[in-house]
Amino acid sequence: MIQPITLRAQIVAVVGCALVFLFVLEMVRRRRLKEEYSILWMAVTLGAAVLALWDDLLLAVTRAIGAYDANSIIFFFGLLFLSTLLFHLSVRVSELADRNKDLVQELALLAHRLEAAERGRREP
Repeated sequence: MIQPITLRAQIVAVVGCALVFLFVLEMVRRRRLKEEYSILWMAVTLGAAVLALWDDLLLAVTRAIGAYDANSIIFFFGLLFLSTLLFHLSVRVSELADRNKDLVQELALLAHRLEAAERGRREP
């Protein structure tokens, strides 16, 4: 038999989701988090809150996955989300590292050209 989510776990999940949601809104307001990521964070927190509050849906998902405890499903989806986010951010960091390397090389070429142009002007 699948263990349903306890009232205490529901309260903790919903309060946690509300706090994360408000924190994300505050970070967007302060321009410390881009909107593209805020939408993702808000959608996940709302999804987790819906799962925590809607017992039948949570039990259906728990049965579909084959888990024994409904509480573990909320943590499973949280872990899945964080893993996906970490992978996405790793891809973005790799892209930025490549772009940074290209910019440094371009800057070095421009500095070399400027230095050559200055040498050419000094020699009459």
